[in-house]
Amino acid sequence: MRIAFIGTRGVPASYSGFETCVEQVGRRMVERGHDVTVYCRSTHYHERKPEYLGMRLKYLPAVKQKHLETLTHTALSAIRMPRDTAIVCMGVGNAPVVRALEMSGRRTVFNVDGADWRRDKWGRFASWYLRTSERTAARGSSIVLADAQAVRRYYKEVYNRDTEVVPYGADPPADRGTVALEPWSLEPGCYLLFVGRMVPENGAHDYLAAVKLAAIDAPAVVVGDAAYADEYKAGLQAGAPPNTVFTGYQFGSAYQQLTSHAGVFVLAATVGGTHPVLVEQMAAGNAILARETESNREVLGDAGKYWETPEELAQLLGELWPDAQGRRRMGEAARARAAERYNWEEVTSRYIDLCERSMAG
Repeated sequence: MRIAFIGTRGVPASYSGFETCVEQVGRRMVERGHDVTVYCRSTHYHERKPEYLGMRLKYLPAVKQKHLETLTHTALSAIRMPRDTAIVCMGVGNAPVVRALEMSGRRTVFNVDGADWRRDKWGRFASWYLRTSERTAARGSSIVLADAQAVRRYYKEVYNRDTEVVPYGADPPADRGTVALEPWSLEPGCYLLFVGRMVPENGAHDYLAAVKLAAIDAPAVVVGDAAYADEYKAGLQAGAPPNTVFTGYQFGSAYQQLTSHAGVFVLAATVGGTHPVLVEQMAAGNAILARETESNREVLGDAGKYWETPEELAQLLGELWPDAQGRRRMGEAARARAAERYNWEEVTSRYIDLCERSMAG
């Protein structure tokens, strides 16, 4: 089967969970004998390889503007795609492109993620557009895919639309070395970790506020960055505790090493379904303090602890950080839950099945 992924920045993954999903699922599809193409943004890659892990890469331009970049690239990708192709589209904001494909008789597998319109980074018009895109997706003929039961329930309650639920997978870190820790003088097991794009809804400000309140004598590591967020990033850096380490984006071995040796991982995101980074940190066996949301409870279950305010997070940090044995127990529980529930091979099988259904009409 010929399969194409559109709607992301592309692979190798170097931005978000969507790209990681495409990389992990796409390469496994190739291993199972499928012909996979990933449409990549030429503006995002300086080195433009013709293929990666068996996936063919096609580079197309995009309008370099916050509200148009994704949509313009996805539209160009859809135009260039051969007719006999199963299409996997990522991101609800691409609903107009998906709708246009449907009008030409082509169904997609449409991963809508969570309620993207709620994200603080969007202004009034962008929020309206994304809410409208939700409705468009719900009314279309494509196979709508949610990454969590909480998102499935949302689409059913708000739009009376049935969706397929396919979570993300995760593998334990393959590289547990320590070289990546050296530039920031980090010691294994002796730092706190936050991973996410530097946008308000991911809650880095709450994480840093809690670390300051807890007065923990350990580096507060922040892994991530973001385009179009200079003002927010400057505010984080200005108000951060003195022992904060901002690493920028980290992927591959560097990310795996930073993940492997964290003392505690904090998930502070306020919006979304299943957060890929949460599943990754579970697979790594880290003690996890997650923001109280329906989706986070669904993913992490009893294998972590939950908080709602920086004050509550500070209290949890103060209790957990001195308890090395308790942190190990939490980490092992998280690792076991990830191994049981979040497997890339099973995720790939589900995507292949959905692609076959989309082509069957």
